[in-house]
Amino acid sequence: MRQQLGFATESLRLREFTRADIPALYSLTRQTEITDILPDWNMSEEEIRGFLDFVISSYDTYNPDNVRVLLAIEHRQDRKLIGWCGVFPNDMLPQAEREVAYAISKDYRSKGYTTEAVQGMISYVFHHSTLPEIVAIVKPFNAASRRVLEKSGFEHQKLIRLSDNSDYNYFILQRGDTHMIRDIREEDIEPYLDILAEVEHVNLNRSNLEHEQWLRRRISTHFRRGAKFYGYQDEAGAAAGIVVMLHEEAPAGIDALGARAEVLDIGVSKQHRRKGMGSILLKHAEDVARSRGAYCLFMMTYAEDYDVIAFYGKNGFVPVATIPDVFGPDLEGTAVLRKVLR
Repeated sequence: MRQQLGFATESLRLREFTRADIPALYSLTRQTEITDILPDWNMSEEEIRGFLDFVISSYDTYNPDNVRVLLAIEHRQDRKLIGWCGVFPNDMLPQAEREVAYAISKDYRSKGYTTEAVQGMISYVFHHSTLPEIVAIVKPFNAASRRVLEKSGFEHQKLIRLSDNSDYNYFILQRGDTHMIRDIREEDIEPYLDILAEVEHVNLNRSNLEHEQWLRRRISTHFRRGAKFYGYQDEAGAAAGIVVMLHEEAPAGIDALGARAEVLDIGVSKQHRRKGMGSILLKHAEDVARSRGAYCLFMMTYAEDYDVIAFYGKNGFVPVATIPDVFGPDLEGTAVLRKVLR
């Protein structure tokens, strides 16, 4: 039995289309906000049926060397189909190129969902294919789509004229280390436990039941508080590093309560150290915090842990305070380091 295609993000689930999606998809293609940009999607209900049959049949023949995949975007809380996102060939582009394409319902725009879907799709495809790069084309007037691509790491290359005699901005994104990072849910945390144990304390021993229970309680507490766990997987798919970040969104009218984000934990497995992976993970946390509107990112560490302080310093963090005696009267306290994001 083949593995289902798809993945989940913070707010969305990208999943395989089914024939049950026909009415909702047809409704989306009635939105001029979509079809004015993507006229090919202005299809009849019968055309939608035939198109979905083709898409659904393609899932059985997914080929990592010849990527063609289109997934439904479902809002996790509302349980509604709100758009689509995929990576596949475009007849107007060179045969070897694969384009990322996407659309979101007018009722779910300006909430960051399009960027969330595109970033998730990029990471998913790079993890499940041999593609060296992904391209994108955007009509010059479509500033919103351009912002999505730029936030997702695409670089503008040139303005090109394609076979439909229209001009497009052409973007490209190369496969890179940042796309080996993915969201980690609590049920997927197991491969990262050894890394997190070492981060918490050098003497934390997972073979000690009491230590193990303490570690799992702490991780569960982080998840309940709303912390985000981002794992780095090596090319073999093994857990190589992890960063844990907490950013609590502000209630309406009190922006100051959402101004800060905190790195709770960051660690890299022994065999993957000294390769810049820690800096890649930290930058990912910075980018997420910045995209959520945080003013600064801060962290706390042992005041005597000079290697950790040097690592953060190399990445632009500045010591701003020391809290003495928090570990006992004869021990150094906690150093607080901060980086302003905007």
